[in-house]
This record gives sequence, structure tokens and C-alpha cells, in this order.
Amino acid sequence: MLFVKDHMTLKPFTVPPGEDVRVAFSRITDLIVRQAPVVEGGKVIGIVTDRDLRLAVAQTVDGSGLNVASVMTPDPVTVSPDTPLKDAARIISKNKFNALPVVGPGGALLGLLTTTDILNGLVKALDDSPK
Repeated sequence: MLFVKDHMTLKPFTVPPGEDVRVAFSRITDLIVRQAPVVEGGKVIGIVTDRDLRLAVAQTVDGSGLNVASVMTPDPVTVSPDTPLKDAARIISKNKFNALPVVGPGGALLGLLTTTDILNGLVKALDDSPK
């Protein structure tokens, strides 16, 4: 059986809730990632996408004054490292998410499971299956 812990991205890019949306958008764009867990004190408190940040910057007069906490999705759906990969894939597909934070006890961020991670897991499983 395939598990989240075997396919998640370790040490994903994160943003603090108080970061200015312009700074967060610039950082997420530079790193070419589509989403980032919002972490405070090591605990996941939200998730923000490149789209959330782009819209926030575009909708403000000068792009200032907004922080990540004001545009993030709070209390995101999360999975544990021991979640079967197929269950995580179902959650992502059903909800049209691009990623799920992977958390441990107390909501501590352990990684991020992206759609690309799931596809890579599928490719590996198909490569390893008997011909």
C-alpha cells in the first residue's frame, strides 16, 4: 500500500500569517509553487495559493496593507503521514485542491502532498507493477 509519508514533499515553502501579500506573492512566484501552508509557531493555521495572493495584490490600490492571514484559507483540510495515498488523492480530487498539508501531533507541519507528488507515486506504482 502507498502512504502519504512516502510521497510528500518534505520541508515545503511556508509563509507566516503576518507577511505582506506582495512579499508572499513575489516569493511564491520566484519559487514557482502554487500554494504554501501558512504556519505560526510550527503549526499549520491556513493555506494560501498563488491565485489568492495574485487577486489580493490586484484588488488593492497599491497592493499594500494586506497580510497573508487576510487572504488565506484558515484551518485547511490536512492529512497525516500514515494516510493511504489513495485516500489523500480522493480528498484532493473531490475538493479540487492542489495540495494538502501533512501534519503530525498538534498540527505540526511535516510536509505537503501535492497533485504532482500523487502523480509521481502513481507512476512509481505502475513502473513497479508486474508486466
